[in-house]
Amino acid sequence: MWPFGKRDADATTESGANKNTRAELLWKQGNRYLARDRFDRAITSFEEAMTLEPSRLEGRLNFGAALYLAKRPEEALPHLQYVLALEPQNTAGLLNIAAVYDALGRLDESVGALERLVSARPNWADANYNLAIAYVKQKRYDDATTALRRELTLNPKHEAARTLLNDVHLKPRPRKASAEEGTEGDSEPGTDSENGA
Repeated sequence: MWPFGKRDADATTESGANKNTRAELLWKQGNRYLARDRFDRAITSFEEAMTLEPSRLEGRLNFGAALYLAKRPEEALPHLQYVLALEPQNTAGLLNIAAVYDALGRLDESVGALERLVSARPNWADANYNLAIAYVKQKRYDDATTALRRELTLNPKHEAARTLLNDVHLKPRPRKASAEEGTEGDSEPGTDSENGA
């Protein structure tokens, strides 16, 4: 008599192994497409891989990145949220979700993710620079200056950070009201508003 039970168990193990092998090939193929900026092909590979192996963190992270780069941030968000739910301090996950939040116009959440990233990895290249960019978008120029100075301390040759720091210093700052100021139209002590001094 044919051992059906044994045969069925072997078939299940074999199909599971084939499923894992197929998923591995699809994840790798998607990564290669992503590295070549062929986002639509990467997404297709990642979608198929995810049906076979939905819990792979690296795959979900790269799938989210591919969707973001293909200008589909709404679809990228749940993949990156999944990664960060399991690894809240995942550096690439925080950087990517910050970009996605920014693309969705959710700047406060973008800044929050970047602040978590800088807190977790203060010496990570470009973390402070990306945070400074987000601060500039919020017109938080003093915070941007601090972040850019940290970036330039870590990487003195970072030309983009140096350029942004120069730009930030040229931004007009709102005047802070003080209790000592008189009524509107009064000049500050020590100045002569009529003479332009």
